Amino acid sequence: MRINRTFSIPVALAQELKKKHNQSETVTRALRKYLEPDDSEALGDAKIRTILFELRLRFEPMSAEMELLKTMIAIIS
Repeated sequence: MRINRTFSIPVALAQELKKKHNQSETVTRALRKYLEPDDSEALGDAKIRTILFELRLRFEPMSAEMELLKTMIAIIS
């Protein structure tokens, strides 16, 4: 079931929203994410350094993957 509501938002935000195919669904998803935050972190919210350190736990020491990760960590540090 759906209901129409009117809210005041910045003009620039309204212009960006107008470009979306399904504005109602876009707003619904954004509000759900804001109102019902999940305790777990989303991959998109993680920092690159954090992701690389987590990946280190998945590879064997001295493997090609581990060496690549070490190089990537050194580059971003």
